[in-house]
Amino acid sequence: MKEKKSAWVIWGLIVTLVASGLVLGSVSTCSARRDSPDPAYCDSYARDYANRYSGGGRDVLGGAVGGAAGGALLGGIIDGGSGAGKGAAIGAGVGAVGGGIHASKAWNNNYRRAYDSCMRGRY
Repeated sequence: MKEKKSAWVIWGLIVTLVASGLVLGSVSTCSARRDSPDPAYCDSYARDYANRYSGGGRDVLGGAVGGAAGGALLGGIIDGGSGAGKGAAIGAGVGAVGGGIHASKAWNNNYRRAYDSCMRGRY
């Protein structure tokens, strides 16, 4: 009878050790994933974030409109009334380029912030 009891105790210890190993193994795997996120996932996440929260076309359009208004005003002042159209066209081109540069910087800043945050595990 004593032999059966000790066999059950040994089996109980073996089952407990195996179950503990499985639980601890899965916990360490999960924490390893959180400590080192997938760079491809973070890239995708950051691109999506930057596309959503950057000005993009609005910055280019706003720059063109503002540049056209300023160019028309300056062209009209400098060249009498006849230079307003030429000034508006030049101002729109310069404003669109300036808006595009601003949009690009905003996109890059949003991307970098989101990517770094994701890589630190704070997404």
